[in-house]
Amino acid sequence: MSNSTPIKCKVTQWFLWRAILMLVMFGGFSLYFLYDWKIGYPEKNVVVANYNAFTKAGQDWTVEEHRNRWEDYVLEQTIPFEADPRLYPAGTDLNEKWPSILADKAAMKEKSDEGLWRDYSEEKGWPQTIDPNEDKKDAYKIREQLIAASVCFVLALIALYYFLRTRKRAMIVDDEGYTSPDGKKVSFDKMTTIDKRKWETKGLAYITYTDVNGEEAKATVDGMVYGQFKEEEGAPAEALFQRVLANFEGELIELVSEDDEDEEEDSDFEKEKTSAHEESSDNRDTHPRSDNGADTTED
Repeated sequence: MSNSTPIKCKVTQWFLWRAILMLVMFGGFSLYFLYDWKIGYPEKNVVVANYNAFTKAGQDWTVEEHRNRWEDYVLEQTIPFEADPRLYPAGTDLNEKWPSILADKAAMKEKSDEGLWRDYSEEKGWPQTIDPNEDKKDAYKIREQLIAASVCFVLALIALYYFLRTRKRAMIVDDEGYTSPDGKKVSFDKMTTIDKRKWETKGLAYITYTDVNGEEAKATVDGMVYGQFKEEEGAPAEALFQRVLANFEGELIELVSEDDEDEEEDSDFEKEKTSAHEESSDNRDTHPRSDNGADTTED
């Protein structure tokens, strides 16, 4: 086939959009986990510590000795933060006093600690319903967020790498041979084997050829990533691959279907039956019997 127009299969929009989606997804997850590591989980621990202070205030209110000197008692109490500063946002005062709203003796008597917590949490923009056991985040849980953020960040970088590497690549076939997406130029006369067993199912074929150093090398034809098979676009990948096959004179490795295998097995079985039948007939011919069925061969 001479002076024919080269067929060029550029990277498909499907692949590019998938790479962008992966980049956005992993990048988003990375930011999400990073936020929880640095801000979200530590702030939850601050909320839980404040909630525990209100709960403690409700319990202490029932003690008459504390209730009689309530304002002074509240000023002496500190929010029950744990000693590990990594559990809380940077700059958190671990010796912070109880919120001043708890010192209001009349409000405490009227609303109790639960009512005051609803007012205080609403003012702060915190959730009003707190489960100290579930909402408290231990150090290892906070560290897990950093690990998850790091993993997602690496995956986002991988997606970005493939996007940038692939977006300007293409498969090309011309009169001289095939050029793979990574720039390998394979002339038709250097091709020795084409493995097309995955072409029908995955759009993949593998060309084995002899490189400039006389060594065996491989090139890939990837019809799903480059060109694809849309009939309305002329099935570019299929057209490219058929051009390669039309100029190929080496060994073609194809997928053998189950029906073909069954036919071969049936053929082999029939041959074995025929051979066995002929052998049996030969045995009968070499041992003639008399009319009464006795073997006439002399001892």
